[in-house]
Amino acid sequence: MTLSRRVLLAALLSLAVCGCAGDDGGASAGEPLSVRDAWIREPPPCSPAAAYLTIVNRGASPIELVAVETAIAERTEIHVMEQNNGGMTMRRTESVSIPGHGEVSLRSGGTHLMLLNLRRQPLDGEVVDLVLRFGDGTEKRVEAPVRKG
Repeated sequence: MTLSRRVLLAALLSLAVCGCAGDDGGASAGEPLSVRDAWIREPPPCSPAAAYLTIVNRGASPIELVAVETAIAERTEIHVMEQNNGGMTMRRTESVSIPGHGEVSLRSGGTHLMLLNLRRQPLDGEVVDLVLRFGDGTEKRVEAPVRKG
């Protein structure tokens, strides 16, 4: 085997090994924020959609999630579920704080994202891009698969 073929083989093996590591929402060794487990519940026709994910903050300082955008909705809001007078209510909130060296899960029945005024209905099996915006100006792009509830 020639030297150039050995170099090419080594490069391909390196790429294959790196590719097996998986995607952690765009975080690299120097980035304090990562996002994992993102997904969108397929909504009934003419209804808003809910999105869920976990944000991990490896930095020492807390950071605020202040906005989320996606091409499939006119607007996206952060919603909080709360116990109120013996029942559950949902209300909009302006931000979610992710503590330093901590994580926050946006999940069904708790804090979550609402995709409102859908431009088109997300369907099971497709992938939707979300852009998360944080209070310090950081942006994270995340791919969220659509699943049935």
